[in-house]
Amino acid sequence: MEERVNHIIEEAVVKPQAPPPAPKKLSRFGRLITEVLGGEFLAYDWSRRQLNYIVFLAAVGVVYISNSYYAESIVRRIDDMNRELKELHYEYISSKSKVMNQSKQSVIIKKLENSGLKESVEPVRKIIANKKEQ
Repeated sequence: MEERVNHIIEEAVVKPQAPPPAPKKLSRFGRLITEVLGGEFLAYDWSRRQLNYIVFLAAVGVVYISNSYYAESIVRRIDDMNRELKELHYEYISSKSKVMNQSKQSVIIKKLENSGLKESVEPVRKIIANKKEQ
């Protein structure tokens, strides 16, 4: 028996090709951006004449950026130092209050009771020396 195979013959349909779409007209700014990013502006005479100025502007930009980073780092350091200063001030106040409390007469008397020292009951006398007698 013969095998029958159905063959589909495709006919090439030739469609007339439409002309490629016209490129969109870019605005003046769009063309400038395209030329700068593509590097085409470097081929112009005026850009070669202005190369020194372009390099100068790039250098000023780098200096400006580095200056802003430097200023930010200084501000961070100032904030850190202010925070540390506040902490030290609080520590100073705390230490001062402890010293004031420990230097009270009643606290000193309590600390010295075990050592055998006692508080003087006589009032303090002022000694006045005359210069003529010396």
